[in-house]
Amino acid sequence: MKTFIQRVTLGVAIIGLAGCNSLSRDAVETMRLAISGPESVISVDRVNAVDAPVLLAELDGAEALLVAPGAATGRAEWHGLTEMLLTHHGRLVQSAGLPVDVIAPLVVNDPFLTGLNRVTTGTEVTRLVDYPAQYRTGLRQHARYRVGRMESITYMGARHQLLRIDEMINMPELGFRATNRYWVEPDTGLVRHSVQHLAPDMPPLVLTLAKTEGGARP
Repeated sequence: MKTFIQRVTLGVAIIGLAGCNSLSRDAVETMRLAISGPESVISVDRVNAVDAPVLLAELDGAEALLVAPGAATGRAEWHGLTEMLLTHHGRLVQSAGLPVDVIAPLVVNDPFLTGLNRVTTGTEVTRLVDYPAQYRTGLRQHARYRVGRMESITYMGARHQLLRIDEMINMPELGFRATNRYWVEPDTGLVRHSVQHLAPDMPPLVLTLAKTEGGARP
């Protein structure tokens, strides 16, 4: 995508601070200052002032408010001051501007395409993941799903009852295992909140969908 290519140079520059295999404190601090300044506080009022879909992102204390120019419920491209995230039905599939960037497209019959609210425990898929700045491509990522229970999640000053789905990932080439967690609307499958692990030795990325189409609050 044109906008991604325009921003990838900035993303690689920030990756360079982190090195190939670990996330340095300097990289996190650079991200935090670049996004929000020395005091990062994203209030409900600030979110409400944005007349567009809003995604809130947090990485090891660094916070960002990202905006999508179009819809937010399917394939959405989110932009902040120094970073871009591409999500597909709530799962991060591409990024630029993070300390470690990733390309991880969904596959045919992916649970995120068929509806995460309809996934059954034990469902498995295998995706191929790229880390462009590290020149590592085609790494296998096995994912297995577990349906949890309804949980109360607080965001935008209100509590929401959402269905929790766990995604256990395994990347054998890296010796990397982690559990991603998604909280979805049980009726629609819309992912409202998630904790996603992108790479070894990198803190999880926490995403919250604060507004959907037309700037409407959830």
